[in-house]
Amino acid sequence: MLTFLALMPAVVLMLLAQLGRRYAWARVLLYGVLVAANTFLILDGALLLLAQSGSFGALVNELTPTAAAFPLRFLGRVLLITGGVALLLMVPWVRQGLALFLRVRPRDPVHTLALVYACYLVGLTVGQAPLLRALSGSAKGVTLPPSELLGQAAALVVLAVVGVGLGTERSFADVLRRLKLAWPGAREVRVAVVATVALVLMQSLLGAAWMLVSPESVKEIDTLTRSLLGQFFTPWGAVLLGLSAGISEELVFRGALQPRFGLLLTSLLFALVHTQYLFSFALAIVFLLGLGLGIVRDRVNTTASILTHALYNTVLV
Repeated sequence: MLTFLALMPAVVLMLLAQLGRRYAWARVLLYGVLVAANTFLILDGALLLLAQSGSFGALVNELTPTAAAFPLRFLGRVLLITGGVALLLMVPWVRQGLALFLRVRPRDPVHTLALVYACYLVGLTVGQAPLLRALSGSAKGVTLPPSELLGQAAALVVLAVVGVGLGTERSFADVLRRLKLAWPGAREVRVAVVATVALVLMQSLLGAAWMLVSPESVKEIDTLTRSLLGQFFTPWGAVLLGLSAGISEELVFRGALQPRFGLLLTSLLFALVHTQYLFSFALAIVFLLGLGLGIVRDRVNTTASILTHALYNTVLV
């Protein structure tokens, strides 16, 4: 539930962006909020860097020992860069340059917000990596309850359908066509089974090679994953995890984003969502998984990629 509530501001901003296609006041409000948010990130990052510099930083570490244990200087740099890049993405000529490589419209508020969200995603992944690494080595660890998993999935589904214009520009039937969804038939099931076998085989081979090269890294990721998702390591838990991730992530990445951001960038963002893998070889495997799911979506439809993703996750768990 907390995750659902945390993602609701992103949904509200996306709804505002949709309204911004029609109304000037919505565009002005949206861009004002984004400028304020990005400026806050920049100032917050600068303050963290200041708090960790010189005699003042020594005093802060002495008064709050936990601050010395966590890389606040690193987090400050991440916030500073994330806010700065996101602010640059709001400059029209920057988006015009990106439009040469991506299928985005430079003056479209929805596409502008999607680019800013992508920047935030990269910053979030990089910024929380040290914390996740610390948790992987702790005895207590961190656990994802089923309610939070379902809340996150529900929020992503809402973000996907609002992002493509449900209720503002498109009817429900139009949204299904935009997301490339269809009722699952024999073709989708057949493709999903074949693709799942291929992807599981790919994961097994690359995972074995990773184990030979860096067993310590494999153990670290395995410890964090078991801590985070351990309660789903049952038959019903595997199905719940597979369906929730398969439906929500495919609607956002393959359904909503891939037609605009393209296969490669969408697969990269999809990999970065899986922050529990830190910056390890596992992210490369998830990137390849994203490529496979993207190809299934392009060749068949998003329904087939949802089935493939759900089956893949369930089999691995």
